[in-house]
Amino acid sequence: MTSNVAAIGPDMPIRDVTTLMELRRFRHFPIVEDGSGGARVVGMVSDRDLRAVGSPHPSARPDVSVFDPVRLIMSTPVITAHPDDAIEDAARRLRRHRVGALPVIEDDRLVGIVSAVDLIEALAGQRAGHQPSSLLEVEVPNRPGGLLGVLGALARLDLNVASVNTTRSDADAVAFAIRLDTIDAAGVARALRDDGFTVLWPVTVDTAGVPT
Repeated sequence: MTSNVAAIGPDMPIRDVTTLMELRRFRHFPIVEDGSGGARVVGMVSDRDLRAVGSPHPSARPDVSVFDPVRLIMSTPVITAHPDDAIEDAARRLRRHRVGALPVIEDDRLVGIVSAVDLIEALAGQRAGHQPSSLLEVEVPNRPGGLLGVLGALARLDLNVASVNTTRSDADAVAFAIRLDTIDAAGVARALRDDGFTVLWPVTVDTAGVPT
């Protein structure tokens, strides 16, 4: 779990949320609203939600622009986790609800956030011990052969794949977490991006300091 959580308010303009997400290199923000009972998590927004705004994507609302408040595109109800939840239970919850991250709530307070990548890292660590490895998350179109293209590219880089897990799936795209027998995840991510693949993790930085 990541305990240094960056939460935002529901009235923040979508364009400002996008800028903040790029600067912080996050993919999800919990949305917190103050009320009579204190601050509570009222929604979640992902990088995919933000990218859909103003696009021709079927899920995009035509009446929403980047100047509107993020509450118009946040996901509700919020699927949450507790700090004492078993890793396997949290992973099943992510898969069942097809979400990429869970805010962690204790005593009605936001204390952290856990992503699909966090959970797969933890599960892989339990199973693989301390063997040197690294994790990639790659998004491909949801059609036959999408994953094979990624695996072929990794084979050409002379890399062994230890495991593959689905982190997110919808009608348009599937995201896979791929465990590799290498510690140079950033180098592999750059090579895959050069081949035209969408690498969600790790985020790398170009020579100008811009996240890619």
